[in-house]
Amino acid sequence: MRSTINDVAKLAGVSKSTVSRVLNNSGSVSPQAREAVLKAQRALNYHPNRVARSLVSRSTMTIGVLVPDLRNPFYSTACWAAEKEMRQHGYSALICNTDNNPDLESKYLQVLGEHQVDGVLVLGGSDNINPLLNFKARENMPLVFVDRPVLESRLPWVGIDNVRGGMLASEYLLDLGHRRILFATSDFTKAERDRGIGYKNALAARGIAPNPDLYITIEEDCWKRQNLSQIVKLFNREARPTAIFASNDLKALTLYNVLKEIGLGVSSDVSIIGFDNIDVTNLVSPPLTTVAQPIAEMSKKGTEMLLAWLKGEEMIGQAVEMEPRLVVRKSATAVA
Repeated sequence: MRSTINDVAKLAGVSKSTVSRVLNNSGSVSPQAREAVLKAQRALNYHPNRVARSLVSRSTMTIGVLVPDLRNPFYSTACWAAEKEMRQHGYSALICNTDNNPDLESKYLQVLGEHQVDGVLVLGGSDNINPLLNFKARENMPLVFVDRPVLESRLPWVGIDNVRGGMLASEYLLDLGHRRILFATSDFTKAERDRGIGYKNALAARGIAPNPDLYITIEEDCWKRQNLSQIVKLFNREARPTAIFASNDLKALTLYNVLKEIGLGVSSDVSIIGFDNIDVTNLVSPPLTTVAQPIAEMSKKGTEMLLAWLKGEEMIGQAVEMEPRLVVRKSATAVA
């Protein structure tokens, strides 16, 4: 049978209100009484009833985290940074992996509402934010977005300039002498499409007309299965691409395997550049040249904004845009 606050008070030889003050770290309690209460709590393995507390405080001290794919190191890092920041402020994280599925995202929103979380941190995801806007209106709950631009809604947002990042990657390949540069993406997110805009802008700035054959969009499921026949066909041509700009690092690393299967080497035959700078990019051979976005810092900042909102600070209309950074390694080399 679970111990109660009355059991703790009886064993410690103090009143129930004294136990409450000690456990809530509020009010004046003598050092002797505090030690007696904590000793009794340990002996009885007593833990305050969070549900009962939430009825009084109207706070569950829990924050929902929506993430599109926990298998992606980019998002696992984002979750790690967010949960760490929440924990340091006394909150628990309820992490919901949506598998890039809008229907599953909607179901998780219902679950978060039922659990009466205090707020929601949204990490990435598709362009359709209507279910999230409806959820906020229905639950009257703070929402902060990271890596998912929502400027038109005026909800708080943290991200980077993806168009600029796309230009950085493309300009680097152009400076190495590449002209037949393939942009490979899924276009699932606005961030990826913005990187594609940066790619086109960089080509236009050099007077190079975009070639539709060199902008390849492949569904996410095909990327995960490494079913990239559209890209393989391009390398069977005589005038094949000399470089690939992949819209994120996981796609770039997938291309390492695909090129190997058709007898082509990264760097020696085809230059590759990615986007995100996930941890593994420095461990593969050759190490991947990429565009870094400070995802841990972005996630921490988004969590700070959400916590500030929960404390009553005005967050509507707040937007933080961080700068991308080119990380040069060994996967992209000059045209021979």
